[in-house]
Amino acid sequence: MVKLTVVKSDQDRSLTKATGDVLKAIHLLQDSPETAGVALPSDIAARTGTSRAFVTKMLKTMSGDGLVDYTPYRGVRLTETGTRGATELSRHHRLLERFLTDCLGFAPDAAHEEAERLEHVISEEFETRLDRFLGYPETCPHGAPIPRGDDKEL
Repeated sequence: MVKLTVVKSDQDRSLTKATGDVLKAIHLLQDSPETAGVALPSDIAARTGTSRAFVTKMLKTMSGDGLVDYTPYRGVRLTETGTRGATELSRHHRLLERFLTDCLGFAPDAAHEEAERLEHVISEEFETRLDRFLGYPETCPHGAPIPRGDDKEL
């Protein structure tokens, strides 16, 4: 299980959320056929709704934390640790979407927005119990595969 940051304050929580959002954006972008396996800061900024300067600063920090391999003007790739973190957040997000739509009656788009807020704060125990409660679903309401809890691969 991957722990990205220990949350000590509301400021740390927002930094953790920002890091997670950037990780997920890189994961999606680097797996896209159009990107040749590398995510560009401008594309990450567009996907996360932040500025390129913010993303560049985040990438430098994340590189120092061992989450990404970042070369200015050449783009970024997730490290193995970064990939595990992005996959973990995707798993949280997709399980939460499934729960919100199937059990609480949220529309898929509303479930997505709610899952964006919740994915950063659920514990591993909650994740495991939620997966079991839902009957180990294979996809989210949008049809994307839910990474398994053992290997966390998409």
